Amino acid sequence: MPRPSPCRGSSPWPRASLCGALAATLALAACNRGQGGQVTFALSGPLKQDYGVSTLRGAQLAAKEINAERGIDGRTLVLLPRDDGADKETAISIAAELVKDANVVALAGPVNSGTTIAAAPIYNGESGSVSGRLPALATTATSPDVSKLGDWTYRVAGSDSANAVVLAEAARGMAPQVAVMYTNDDYGRGLAASFRDALVKGGGRVAEYDPFSDDTPDFTPYLRRIQMRGVQMVFVAGLDSAAAMIIRQARGLGMQARFIGGDGLVPLMGKGPVFEGTMVGLLYHPAASERAQAFATAYRQAYGADPDPFAAAAYDAVKLLAAAARANGPTREGIQRYLHTLGQEGGAPAFQGATGDIRFDAHGDPLRKAFAVGVITNGTIQLNKGGTR
Repeated sequence: MPRPSPCRGSSPWPRASLCGALAATLALAACNRGQGGQVTFALSGPLKQDYGVSTLRGAQLAAKEINAERGIDGRTLVLLPRDDGADKETAISIAAELVKDANVVALAGPVNSGTTIAAAPIYNGESGSVSGRLPALATTATSPDVSKLGDWTYRVAGSDSANAVVLAEAARGMAPQVAVMYTNDDYGRGLAASFRDALVKGGGRVAEYDPFSDDTPDFTPYLRRIQMRGVQMVFVAGLDSAAAMIIRQARGLGMQARFIGGDGLVPLMGKGPVFEGTMVGLLYHPAASERAQAFATAYRQAYGADPDPFAAAAYDAVKLLAAAARANGPTREGIQRYLHTLGQEGGAPAFQGATGDIRFDAHGDPLRKAFAVGVITNGTIQLNKGGTR
């Protein structure tokens, strides 16, 4: 969905502009161009959108720290950013470009579920290309459909099939029946279905189950039906822009129901008092561990803002790829072999990241990944007691 560029106007998140962030990345690459001893990781995502800016910042911070520690065995790590705009066709084009670029040995990204699913065949060498394959470590792609995409596709975030259990438990603890509204895309469908199944299995009841399009201008018909049924909890499986419109229109109708959603609703933090009390899924929270706190401190020092889960996931993706390159050499094959057995018998021990420990199953999904539920409170997100895994 289109969002205003942080290069124009103000942002609810205290951050430097995207223009400055991109300039810093390109300047780093330019300073190293033509010199020997480089290792190049690509970064793909919707870099002009709020959560894309956070993704870029997290990746840049990781690269800066890696280079301060002698890089990849003395070689400078260079980030190559590619903006896919959360668009599948663009993501496919970027994938074709990166697979052909022999200088790129790994990808941190994509960010979204839909773009990850669309581009995976190219990264896995299934598209008929003779250019080869590229290890892709998606950051916040949580759709269950990301599982089993191929041996060259991995992800930092846990699947919504697991995350939805925590969200359903939190919702069920506050209301006996829940209305579900979901955006009709890979992310929304997967999250909604997993939430519905977990809710019903736990003894809850689904009052409504409605898909919507991202460009829906008026959610009043959905909301009036929910209001008439007396539903006091609404689960929104989608991104923040649609959720913001839904919640604003609900309050305009006088609805008092609570709203809950996945990590796509995190950017609602700091966007106004109308979103106070909204519950959101968290792939990362600064209070989760000492590593999470250390990342938050470094991020605040670098950018003067609190990190969000998108920044933390990108940070962990770059750090993990660097660990793989150091252990097996900065080659595509070496990095893929490292990821494929990470945390398994005979492989490297689980990677300890800001988002929690990362170990992969046979399908590239992180096992037992930390996940929590938070509540938007006074422009911040506070952990919801009891809503963690």
